Amino acid sequence: MAIGGLVALSMLAVACSSDSPSADAAPAAQASAGSDTTSSAPPVSTSTSTSKTSTILATTTSTEPPASTIALPQNLGGESIFDPYYPEVGNTGYDVTSYDLDLKIDVAGIDTLDAVATIELVTQAPLDRLSFDLVGLDVQGVTIDGMPAMHEQTNNKLRVVPDATLAPNETFVITVAYSGQPTDARSLTRIGTIGWYDFDTTTSVTIGEPTGARHWFPVNDHPSDKATYSISVDVAEPLVGVSNGELVADESSNGRRRTTWEMRQPMASYLATVSVGDYTLVSSDPAETTGVEVEDAVPTRLLSVFDGDFEQTDEMLDVFAELFGPYPFDEYGALVIDGEFSFALEAQGRSIFSSGFVDGDGSIERIVAHELAHQWFGNHVSPATWQDIWLNEGFASYAEDLWLEFGRGGNITQLETRLVERASTALAPAPGDPGAAGLFDRSVYRRGGLTLHALRIDVGDDVFFDILQTWIGRFGGGSASTEDFVELSEELAGKSLTEFFAGWLGDGALPTLR
Repeated sequence: MAIGGLVALSMLAVACSSDSPSADAAPAAQASAGSDTTSSAPPVSTSTSTSKTSTILATTTSTEPPASTIALPQNLGGESIFDPYYPEVGNTGYDVTSYDLDLKIDVAGIDTLDAVATIELVTQAPLDRLSFDLVGLDVQGVTIDGMPAMHEQTNNKLRVVPDATLAPNETFVITVAYSGQPTDARSLTRIGTIGWYDFDTTTSVTIGEPTGARHWFPVNDHPSDKATYSISVDVAEPLVGVSNGELVADESSNGRRRTTWEMRQPMASYLATVSVGDYTLVSSDPAETTGVEVEDAVPTRLLSVFDGDFEQTDEMLDVFAELFGPYPFDEYGALVIDGEFSFALEAQGRSIFSSGFVDGDGSIERIVAHELAHQWFGNHVSPATWQDIWLNEGFASYAEDLWLEFGRGGNITQLETRLVERASTALAPAPGDPGAAGLFDRSVYRRGGLTLHALRIDVGDDVFFDILQTWIGRFGGGSASTEDFVELSEELAGKSLTEFFAGWLGDGALPTLR
């Protein structure tokens, strides 16, 4: 198993719910995981690749010199998006419009991946080269609009050199054939490990937040560059591959099952996920008010207890749509990973849970609400940089209390008391600037959530919920910053809130709530 450190990921629930059973546990320190600086794994044989892979190899291997011999031109476009916490990721030279990922995954031993990524992008400047984030996988060939292109790989980048400068404001299609043993990596955060998780011979899943997508496909791995996705997953039966969005094709042939999933709304790369397992796909009637279709992916052995923990999903969808605005995607569903560890995390159109959470007793109600709320806060409106993480986690944490208040008739005074008590024990780091290592610290959730409650008290319910709905309506489908939220709040409240946010999003004593 490539992931001996799965148990060490018990802290992953803290990145997903302020009320997770493990949210207050100390992060384990003994995760067994790969490093972003290690050499790429040896490629698997390409003899079983898809025909698309074979075509790329045929057009590139005869003309392309070894990567180590390529003389690269000076960088144009920048091999960084200059995120304050993760300056190594991204590229400013282009904007991706779509990813089409064709994945053949084998999980019988150590997981292997044989894949083709077709990336449509629009250049933002004249480009003599461009780069993608990619870790631990070997590239066999690259084409640009069907023509072979030279490439070079570093520990964390795939660099591509066209025959001629790519003109600005033009659309190009980059196709990459790649393979290998996908890896995980230690994150600086309390999450522990990100990337590709190989649990056993039947179960795998990818975890992207914050920079794990680059461990399984070439990508501009930053939430500021969203794109649509089509993801095909080819696995040996009786296993099934699950991903984001709508299942548009499901075919079986020669003992393998191929599912194709489409996410038609723009998605940040960290929200893309693929999982392989013994899943049953369970469809339910659309939510009563919103009409959202719900399709869950559940380990077959847990079907009898699943509803006990997720039966309120439809009602949560209706309540949140009333408070935040229409549900932003075509479908929603839980993805339950068959692994015994504390694990809950958002993906676009899905929420990911550990099987250890699912026993039918309904005790994960807050976590279910938290992950669902991320579909609006974090997924539809994503952070402009990772410094803006409180816009994800503070909002989803406060949504737990909004669900209990508006969906369950909870007492607002009691809920407020709990918010204050919990935030008082998590004053730092500052939720408005927690640092890379503090990305998922308790203060981001607790103090971030209380900041929203304080704003609600300050401006009143009508203005507060107008702020939330306008936030989703104005920035949905893109990314936005804390500065954007402050400016919007001031616009709708009709007064300056600079001092207010400076106090609540800092790391000093909590300001007076009332």
